[in-house]
Amino acid sequence: MTQKVFNFLSSFGFMLAGVILLFVSSVSIELKKDQQFLTLPRSAPRVAVGGDIAVTPSLPRARPTVPLSRDKSIFSATTSAVAILAIDDKTDTIFFEKNSEAVRSLASITKLMTALVLLDLPIDWTATTEVLASDLDGSSHHLNAGEKFHLDDLWNVALVGSDNIAIKILVRSSGITPDNFVILMNEKAKRLGMTSARFSDPTGLDGDNVAKAKDVARLLGIALKQERIAQALQNPEYYAEPIGGKKRRVWSTDWLLTGWIASGFDRTQIAGKTGYIMDSNFNFVVRLTDNNNHSIRVVIMGAPSNETRFLEARDLANWVFAHYLWPEDEGYSELVE
Repeated sequence: MTQKVFNFLSSFGFMLAGVILLFVSSVSIELKKDQQFLTLPRSAPRVAVGGDIAVTPSLPRARPTVPLSRDKSIFSATTSAVAILAIDDKTDTIFFEKNSEAVRSLASITKLMTALVLLDLPIDWTATTEVLASDLDGSSHHLNAGEKFHLDDLWNVALVGSDNIAIKILVRSSGITPDNFVILMNEKAKRLGMTSARFSDPTGLDGDNVAKAKDVARLLGIALKQERIAQALQNPEYYAEPIGGKKRRVWSTDWLLTGWIASGFDRTQIAGKTGYIMDSNFNFVVRLTDNNNHSIRVVIMGAPSNETRFLEARDLANWVFAHYLWPEDEGYSELVE
């Protein structure tokens, strides 16, 4: 009996081993037949199309979106300002720079930051306030002690006429002390990425209000996004009206805007801010737009005279518009490699 069981198991074992060997060999044969399935896929061979070899097309090159020089010319006019910068208003492409990293006194360009901080505050621009004797310092011929104005009136006197007294009254009317207001100015400059800018008073009379030309250009660009600021800076003259008194004309300090320096730019194409103290000499930052709706910002810092800052800004802008093409301009595509 035991012998029969042993013989049976032996026969069964041999039969099972045969089945396993047969299965393994069949799998091996199938793998050899389909070994391409086990390899990484290969690209199909190139085929002839119309006498040429068809190849996979390369991706198209990205089209530039910045202005490009049409003739590779260099601005070579003599400039007397200490620091100069001209950049594209949309892309910040630099067209020309001279000592743009120099930290310079801002003078009344400071008022742009003051205006931005004032707009951050809950001010009722229809409210009225009185000009106090303590507000006067002899620097204004627009305002007199005892007169009452709407705050909106003082806003335009401050920005159109670059009036220091009007700025001081607006800061006083905000309910914030001058020292705390300056803190807000510096905090805002930091938030706006103006790393070189430092402010010490809201008017710009203090020579410690400083920044590099690139931050000045940035300040103007940000300020002009505020409609209230842009409207004031594009106003060649303003008539202030003290309550119960006669209107008085306030001229813009921007001589390109008033037309006292001929430029060829329409008034709607000009928006800028001037500044002057002895520490800074004559400063000017302006956005100019040509007839093709291209806008650039020009910074002039430390010019030797009032007229010079406007002339050098105008001439540099004219050179940029004459020698650069923008992506939408005819002939731009020919400049792209």
